[in-house]
Amino acid sequence: MPYFEQFEKLLLANGTMYREFIMVSTKTENPFVDDFYIGVPNEAFLALFDGLERIGESDLPKVIDTLHIADASTEQFKSRFSFTHIP
Repeated sequence: MPYFEQFEKLLLANGTMYREFIMVSTKTENPFVDDFYIGVPNEAFLALFDGLERIGESDLPKVIDTLHIADASTEQFKSRFSFTHIP
């Protein structure tokens, strides 16, 4: 996860907005590669993550495999994602 530490530092530096930071992933056909998705509270933060492709809300996965960083207790998170291992 090349961006994890950078994402974590950004979150800690902007702690009052922690509920708006999201990092999740889904498995791919390749067992050594996952697809990662991040959400940040300010579009300017995306400039720190060169190499990531910007996608629209409708392209986000509805079912995720791993929650890396997020406040999963919020209605926003619960309405957007579910986990593969929870029916």
